[in-house]
Amino acid sequence: MVQKFILAHDLGTSGNKSTLISPDGEIIAHTTYQYSTIFLKQHWVEQNPNDWWDAVANASKQLISEAKIDPKQIACITFSGQMMGAVPVNHKGEAVRNAIIWADMRSAQKTEAIAEKIGMKEHYEITGNRLSPSYSAAKINWIQENEPAVHKETFKYLQAKDYIIAKLTGKFATDYSDASGTNLLNIKKKEWSEELIKLWQIDDEKLPEILPSTAVVGEVHSKAAEETGLMPGTPVVMGGADGCCAALGAGAIDEGDIFNYIGSSSWISFSSSRPVFDQEMRTFNFIHLDENKYIPIGTMQAAGTSFQWLRDILFQDVLKTDAAKHIYEMMNEEAESSPIGSNQLIFLPY
Repeated sequence: MVQKFILAHDLGTSGNKSTLISPDGEIIAHTTYQYSTIFLKQHWVEQNPNDWWDAVANASKQLISEAKIDPKQIACITFSGQMMGAVPVNHKGEAVRNAIIWADMRSAQKTEAIAEKIGMKEHYEITGNRLSPSYSAAKINWIQENEPAVHKETFKYLQAKDYIIAKLTGKFATDYSDASGTNLLNIKKKEWSEELIKLWQIDDEKLPEILPSTAVVGEVHSKAAEETGLMPGTPVVMGGADGCCAALGAGAIDEGDIFNYIGSSSWISFSSSRPVFDQEMRTFNFIHLDENKYIPIGTMQAAGTSFQWLRDILFQDVLKTDAAKHIYEMMNEEAESSPIGSNQLIFLPY
């Protein structure tokens, strides 16, 4: 019997981490393809979705080659992806502009105006999340109001993993975990909120269908197969938002299981059968990869990104040399040489 494998891609903020896994969880091969983030103005943060596609295509071909397997041995391809963005795509699944990613806060003023209309508390009780320009709703609204030609050309607004799935299959959908990070989902009813869509004046026809994270969305079509090295007809499983995938990966599955994640951002969370609403709205809630569960979260938005910022500011000369591949080890060594208390230096990651 020919052994089958799962190909998983994690489309993070700094790069795409790809892994070929056996059915019993053994890592057969893995690789990372990095891509750049575009900082246009203060609080304007974008990425080119074509960079994501190139990373997925190149990584898929590399892992198949390294593992010396036949593409027919890949049982399915699935995803984890950065959340809370806006990727406008046309009917062909092509991005019609750069993606506005989770870190973008350009719509702060408009978000404040929306908050005055609905009230932060009422919004929090609908979505399980505070009203914020970091969520997808504000980004979609910004494109509608400021780039009408782009909005007109847009067939659907997707998340990062959804864009790759559309490129692979021609199908347009998202899952409950990513939908819960848009500021547009009624988290109790698990459906797009008509009230919030109307409030943001968003064209609801441009929002994707919501499917379970375990859904087989479609199959890899021939053109995508040529670009990725995959077999046409390979099943594509939806997957989920990266924070929610982290909960599953950490083993936070049963009620009350707690975990801490540290990546570009950092948070503490747990698996719950219901959303947890904090009186002061300090926590927020996403839907678990098991759509019958939730993951209430307390977060800090700048963790690994602070480390990258420090690298780019203080180690510019090293980044231009061959030693750049060991840059983080060098940074750790310098940190270890500093006395306890770091000479009273305090860093605030805001």
